[in-house]
Amino acid sequence: MVSQSTKSFIKSVLPQPVVMRMKTIRDLISHENYPPVPFDNTYPWLNYAFLELLKHGPGAYYPAYIWGVLQGAALAKVLKIPRISVIEFGVAGGHGLLNLEAAAEAVKEETGIQIDVFGFDTGVGLPKPKDIRDQPNMWFEGQLPMNRAALESVLKRARLLIGPVKETVPSFIAGNPAPVAFVSFDLDLYSSTRDALALFQADHTHLLPRVASYFDDILGHTYNDFCGERLAIREFNDSNDGRKICPMPGLRYFIPRVAFYEHWPDCMYFGHFFEHPMYPMLDSINKAVISDIQGLDIRRPPESDWTSKISE
Repeated sequence: MVSQSTKSFIKSVLPQPVVMRMKTIRDLISHENYPPVPFDNTYPWLNYAFLELLKHGPGAYYPAYIWGVLQGAALAKVLKIPRISVIEFGVAGGHGLLNLEAAAEAVKEETGIQIDVFGFDTGVGLPKPKDIRDQPNMWFEGQLPMNRAALESVLKRARLLIGPVKETVPSFIAGNPAPVAFVSFDLDLYSSTRDALALFQADHTHLLPRVASYFDDILGHTYNDFCGERLAIREFNDSNDGRKICPMPGLRYFIPRVAFYEHWPDCMYFGHFFEHPMYPMLDSINKAVISDIQGLDIRRPPESDWTSKISE
């Protein structure tokens, strides 16, 4: 359950239309409840926590941010990593960063994981599209600028990194951040997304073994595999053997029904870092250790004395 202080914080920083949308969301999901379950990095707990934060916390416009931060923090907790970083590439006016900031605060209270929030942006709008791969039919130079003073006056925990991502990403990595657990890519252009993906080339100490990622500009319109974010993802995968960016296949079938018809589950990916020393570590506390004669799974920590249950 989200604390009263977090609710007050959320209402103080989010625009009134967003607050009203949150109330509408709460009404829509009031009939959908997941029972409280002990923490684990599994869908029963993630779904329960996700709905609780939607009902009582941030993210009516950005449920992908809640899901991504929850998934990143849950993995960190299982791996005993006490602090993580979450990132928005492409801040524009700041609406999304405010939602990410509020989501981070709520997830910190839910999990106990400390969360640093960062927003990357030029501060002056989109760069000029370089060629057809940047889809100049959709984007133009200076589009989506930031009122930096206004945004910084309401940010509580997020830090802005202003400048071309080709420069700010290396500076961010050099600053030895907590491991990155969730990233939203909303830079619109192929060239900017390609440069931002340098983050996923960082040393393993700066990344969780799997980083939940949201790509905003990959569905509908004139998006395609040869331009924009989709091309940047494809080129990253083609040039890296031990690091891949992959969709979360069928995510909508595992999350609460309120999100089934929304587009964001199809925009969720994992950055997989197969050579990360923590990649082989178990990603949840309890695993299905026995499937009994009735087909029921018995879940236990693998290191527990679960073999004694076989004969029962």
